[in-house]
Amino acid sequence: MTTLKNLKGTAIQFLDADPVVYAGSWSSGGSLNTARTALQSSGTGTDNAIVGGGYNASSSPSRVQSEQYNGTAWTETNNINNSRMFGSGAGTATAAIISGGDPGGYTETWDGSSWSEVAEMNTARNQQQNIGTVPSALAIGGGNPSAVTNVESWNGSAWTETATDLNTAKKYVVGTGIVTACLVTGTPATTEQFNGSSWTEIAESNTDHRSGAASGIVTDALFYGGDNGPGYVSKTETWNGSAWTEVSDLATGTSYLGGTQDSSSGNTNSLAFGGGTPSQTTATEEWSFPPPTASALQEGDMWFNSTSSTLKGYGTAAGIPVGTWASGGSLNTARRGLGGAGIQTAGLGFAGYSTTVLAITESYNGTSWTEVNDLNTARQILGSAGTVNTASLGFGGDINPPVGTATANTELWNGSSWTEVNNLNTARKNLKGFGTSSAAIAAAGEPNSALVENWDGTSWTETTEINTGRQSIGAAGISNTAGIIFGGGGPEGETETWNGSSWTEVSDLNTGRRSLSGSGDSSNALAMGGITTTDQAVVEAWNGSSWTEIADLATGRGDAGSSHGAGNTTALFFGGDNPPIANTEEFTASAAVTTVTTS
Repeated sequence: MTTLKNLKGTAIQFLDADPVVYAGSWSSGGSLNTARTALQSSGTGTDNAIVGGGYNASSSPSRVQSEQYNGTAWTETNNINNSRMFGSGAGTATAAIISGGDPGGYTETWDGSSWSEVAEMNTARNQQQNIGTVPSALAIGGGNPSAVTNVESWNGSAWTETATDLNTAKKYVVGTGIVTACLVTGTPATTEQFNGSSWTEIAESNTDHRSGAASGIVTDALFYGGDNGPGYVSKTETWNGSAWTEVSDLATGTSYLGGTQDSSSGNTNSLAFGGGTPSQTTATEEWSFPPPTASALQEGDMWFNSTSSTLKGYGTAAGIPVGTWASGGSLNTARRGLGGAGIQTAGLGFAGYSTTVLAITESYNGTSWTEVNDLNTARQILGSAGTVNTASLGFGGDINPPVGTATANTELWNGSSWTEVNNLNTARKNLKGFGTSSAAIAAAGEPNSALVENWDGTSWTETTEINTGRQSIGAAGISNTAGIIFGGGGPEGETETWNGSSWTEVSDLNTGRRSLSGSGDSSNALAMGGITTTDQAVVEAWNGSSWTEIADLATGRGDAGSSHGAGNTTALFFGGDNPPIANTEEFTASAAVTTVTTS
């Protein structure tokens, strides 16, 4: 390597090959001998895995076959004693435990050569998550057949019901960690973290990974695959202890797959194997990072590639996503002024206006919209909250255009139907909200209101007002203690952040506008579309301190619905006024090496 110094005060490295992005990626591994899904697996990396049982529709549904992976190929081993599917495993390739499943609550342990029947679980169940090693493991949640909160502890000879139940009953559970520090998600898609004595709900992942797999520790975890109902998930996400980030996808969307919990070295080393695509598969994928000796890219790097004779640079402004918009499936009913919730691959759009106010609700699976049960009260320009499409909140709005009649009505969505709950204290329209179905904020409204109300899962309470009263704002946030509002009637560019007790004015939007939409959280948000004197296609990204314009929408519009998931690397934007349309657009960010033109 040669360094060229004193070039306008900059040091440019001469390299014969580009540095690499220090990020994980999936690659093909050896195939299982028996295709199957709903399998029980354990292990600690790409060269240490054991799988037993599973499901294969071409023969007797539940399986007894057991296989072991050595980093290259799968080898058949002694079978498990009781055929089963939909159970879970924990441990290593030489000392493992599997339990639960269908049929029965059987438990078997693996000593590196054979399986032995041991004590059964106290609560027979399937679709739970086992975490830990032998002889110390946990069995968490699952179905019996309804979802349960139960957590049981294995001490090497028996299971004991613990007093540390989940906060929310879950089945299709997926998780990782160790017995004193782990995290799980499932159905419902809330994520909970265990500290050895209690469970705490944390930020939800961007994609519903139920029936997927996970690896790593509570501060460095990897969640991948799953079934977001319907839809087979290829998305992979990392958790760093405070936020979720989408990384490289699996080659194929897969549910009920096997995986390994690399609880020693974080999310750098894991397997994904078997599962349904929807047919049963033998495929294996290996997750790995570049070696520590690799020349890793860092934001701001510049170098001259002597092989290709090009000057290159890497990175963008901190926290600003580089991405593009792509067309998604159109709404079944074109409309404007609708509410939105969920994430890019699992969204919800409800209410709105076409030629009259609507109560129509539609659910998005990442490809297409499906009509589900209507709201009880038709309306438009309402507030909404909810980071998943199975638990959302709609409130306020206009029930009588063009005359205009504001409502205080609030409704709660549970994934299948809407229920009227306690009203806002002040009827409003043209307001916005952020948070979840159990912890939300309703802010601003017509006419130029500064009112803010806090939802605690049961009722609304008036709280600290925003600094600048307005209507038709944009908003983002994933809780009622941290959020951001921006833009609004005027049009204005004012931005304010919320810390759970007060509002603070921060950097303005670059393009002030009203009737815009937001997605993300208080540190990483998107402001999308809106109206000035015309419909706008402008999109701006918030990195916690300032707004930066990024890729425009294909179709400019205001009064559209949007996703509410965390972060600014993915988003869903749908409907809107141009006049009322059904168009859906999906935003996906990706880091990239940029080439600087030289001569």
